[in-house]
This record gives sequence, C-alpha cells and structure tokens, in this order.
Amino acid sequence: MRTRALMVLALGASLVACGSSREKQAASACSAEIAKRLAGKTYELDLSDLAGHAKSESADTLLLSSTAVFDKKLSTEYKQSFDCRVRFDANNAPSVLFLDFKWNTADLKKAE
Repeated sequence: MRTRALMVLALGASLVACGSSREKQAASACSAEIAKRLAGKTYELDLSDLAGHAKSESADTLLLSSTAVFDKKLSTEYKQSFDCRVRFDANNAPSVLFLDFKWNTADLKKAE
C-alpha cells in the first residue's frame, strides 16, 4: 500500500513538472539560439524570467519576452529586451521561428 502511494505521488509530481516544461523547453530553445547568434559576447539571461513571460499564440506556438544584460558589472553594462517565438513540432520538439532584440534609442548618442 505504501509503495502504491509513493508511486502515485511520484507520478503526480512528474505530471506537475511536465505542466510547465513546455515554457521551459521554449526558453531553453531561445537561449540556445541567442548563444549561437551572440557567440563571443558577454551577456546574461534569466531563463526562469523568460519562461515566466511565455504567452501562447496558438496551439503550437509560444511568444517569450525578457531582457538580456550585456557586460554585467562593467562600466559598459546595458540591458536589451527581446522577443522570441517558438513553435513545437508534432514530436513536441521546440524550434525558434523568430528572435528580435529591441533597441533602446535612449541609449544612443545624438549626432553632432
């Protein structure tokens, strides 16, 4: 009886973990795409923030938004917001469809 109860609890815990795994999978896919595109740059992402800002656009597509911090703790540190659209295929594998970094024009210097 005790073994059965533990198995039910383990199954329940795994189902709860799977409930948010789609957002986490999408965040990981976005992170991998960003790493590929920003190779050689120093930046930091908060994957839990990225997954937490996932919005469903359709049955198989999520839009995630967050902020990347470049050159953290340096005098040149700046933040850049971005959007990442991820689609899940028939096998539930995520792929990045769209990645867009938003320029903060307030940080740009005016031409003299």
